[in-house]
Amino acid sequence: MKLSIRHWMLSSISAACLLNAALSQAETVNTTVFSEPGQFCFGQTRLRGVPDKTILDHYLIIPKEYHFKIGDVFIGFRRKSEPDALWLTDGSEWRAYDDSEHPYMAYKRPAKLDPVIKAKIFMQQMDVTEFEGDGEIWVGYGLRKDESATEEDSFQDMMDNQRYYRLWQIGIGFEEKFSTICLTATKMTERKVTAQ
Repeated sequence: MKLSIRHWMLSSISAACLLNAALSQAETVNTTVFSEPGQFCFGQTRLRGVPDKTILDHYLIIPKEYHFKIGDVFIGFRRKSEPDALWLTDGSEWRAYDDSEHPYMAYKRPAKLDPVIKAKIFMQQMDVTEFEGDGEIWVGYGLRKDESATEEDSFQDMMDNQRYYRLWQIGIGFEEKFSTICLTATKMTERKVTAQ
């Protein structure tokens, strides 16, 4: 009996803590409808910092025929001196492509492929000095044929259909993917989470 009362008290305390945490944050949504369509322009690739403290962001543009299809985005790293060794990231860590646990680790996994997908390639400052002139960053996406398809299927689709490109030769420069993107917008939604 003591155990069940104690369990009930702990459950009640846990529920109260979760409720208080949810109540301590509120989301405000503001929508502004523009009087006429406007443009929002930004660089497709953004490199910041210095070689020993580098941040890299990129916007992957999905062709119209694949908009909102189910697929995966892949971000890879390889060295020209070791072309068969590939590393993939999920945005928080890099793993060898032949890793037995996650051999086809996607950056963004299965999701509808939006027309423009932001990829934070180096989410924190990275020291890339040892890879200058040798390292390369690659970006691509693969499609899943149905709900039973896996990251491996999507990775193979990307490879078979050459839906990838080299974004950056570290220390040398960007490929042609350093352009300006302009989106036409008719409204803007702003979400703010505030602590209470």
